[in-house]
Amino acid sequence: MNTLQAVKQLRESLTSFDASVSHSVIGHDRPQVAEIYAPEHHAGALDPHVPLVRGARGSGKSFWAGVLGNKETLAAAAKEYPRLGLENLEVKFGFIGQEGGGSISRETIDALVPEGEENKCAMLLWRAVVMRAVQAALNPQESPPRAKQLFEKYRDPEDWEEECQRLDVLLLQKKRTALILFDALDALAYEHDRLRKLLDALLQVAWSMRSYQAIRLKLFLRDDQVSRLGLRFVELPKLIAGATRLYWRGTDLYGMLYARLASYQNGQLPLDQLLKEASLPPTSKALGRGRILFNDKAAQAQLFTRLAGQYMGKTHKRGKTYDWPLNHLSDGHNEVTPRSFLALMIHAAKHLPPPENTVIAAEGIRHGLREASKIRVEQLALEFPWIRRVLAPLARLQVPCTADRIKERWAETETQQAIRKLQELQHFMLPFTSSDEDDAGNELLETLKMIGVLMERDDGRYDMPDLFRVAARLLKKGGVSPV
Repeated sequence: MNTLQAVKQLRESLTSFDASVSHSVIGHDRPQVAEIYAPEHHAGALDPHVPLVRGARGSGKSFWAGVLGNKETLAAAAKEYPRLGLENLEVKFGFIGQEGGGSISRETIDALVPEGEENKCAMLLWRAVVMRAVQAALNPQESPPRAKQLFEKYRDPEDWEEECQRLDVLLLQKKRTALILFDALDALAYEHDRLRKLLDALLQVAWSMRSYQAIRLKLFLRDDQVSRLGLRFVELPKLIAGATRLYWRGTDLYGMLYARLASYQNGQLPLDQLLKEASLPPTSKALGRGRILFNDKAAQAQLFTRLAGQYMGKTHKRGKTYDWPLNHLSDGHNEVTPRSFLALMIHAAKHLPPPENTVIAAEGIRHGLREASKIRVEQLALEFPWIRRVLAPLARLQVPCTADRIKERWAETETQQAIRKLQELQHFMLPFTSSDEDDAGNELLETLKMIGVLMERDDGRYDMPDLFRVAARLLKKGGVSPV
């Protein structure tokens, strides 16, 4: 295989990646074995003894939940993490925000826990969900009982505890562990107080289960859910202290990219051709036991230079191609998610006209940022339905700027009032609580900082990371022009 053939095949492989770069726990978009990339510090996301996994949207929470919840990917993960005992798991879904797979639905939750009765019924609900999942793990050939039956049957907590102890012994005898997953927990409720109470009750049940040896709960939560909801569960600090947080280093992201490209080689090994030209060992060694393409930044940059050229311009002044995506995809917390990173690379490969001697080019990378920014804001709108109404008045505003300049734009367009009206129709959680417009504006600024859309500089001015700025059409001197 010559160089031009290798470059073309790698570009075709990259463009064939799922452009949505989004996964669901079950169904068509569930994780595939070829997509599994396992940084060592992500082991806690799979470890059945770690009950809480935190991370930003796009950091891989649903991906890892999906890996655990599907037998084929679970078997592959068991080989990557041999010390976790994943081969002994019976994985069931408690709540995953979508129908199917045995997960309880929000409609059932609403029927069993009417609004206003969360303090009375929420613990009963989650105990019923846990009991149903454990029984299904022990008897996979039988239809599990209805949640309503178990809800009524185990109103007495002693009855529930005794049955859990009995089932725990049975699982131990079979040398199996029942792992019950909870993901997409923002979909439990739209109203702030109800969501907080349901989550508090679930966390309390998860904490109470720690004494059982073969029954485990695992919750996947966004960072802002932990900080914004004002959860009141008294043992929450202890859960957070033992939680795994999904953080992706630059070397993790490039390692994931190279691992996926290698899995798309179809026996012809086009990546090996470029590795050879970059004076690096073939994939069998570079992605094998030595794994220099997983953790050696210099080797990663050496290969990426061959894939994309060395600089974002003719000289070093515009930055190196390896560093540029990481610098421009970070949010206000200085984090880059695999979803945004892969989106940039996929759209960089699709950009026309294609370069001749490299897989992607500098202009393609800039185009990829614009597309990744659009995708990120679109996905953010699913999470926060008010975000477009907040960002729209800021178009053509140059950042960094003062807080007053941002609030002036919101005041001119009656942004807070519009969000309140929109909330009445769509029933989402408001990003502020005050009825005073100036105070609400300050709260809105803090909310945007908390979710990484804005960041406050040392001089007190506010900036917006390119990941959001480009799609929101704000201006920045010397920055990538808006979409």
